[in-house]
Amino acid sequence: MSSSGSGDVLDLDRDLPTTAKDVAVLNRLRYGRRLTFDQYLECLAALDAPSPARLRSRPAAGGAPFDLLEEPWDS
Repeated sequence: MSSSGSGDVLDLDRDLPTTAKDVAVLNRLRYGRRLTFDQYLECLAALDAPSPARLRSRPAAGGAPFDLLEEPWDS
């Protein structure tokens, strides 16, 4: 696969401009308060569980089941 611009080098100052506000938000997120394990579990418990109908509507794995091959030392 090739691209006409594949030889261009990414210049972060030109191609991805950020403001001081952007940097402040990123620093706050990076160095913010970390959750304890218990707090993490509380956050997970606060999420609504998907309904059984929603889970059933998700696509299932397709294809044929596979068989495990016997190892040579099992014979």
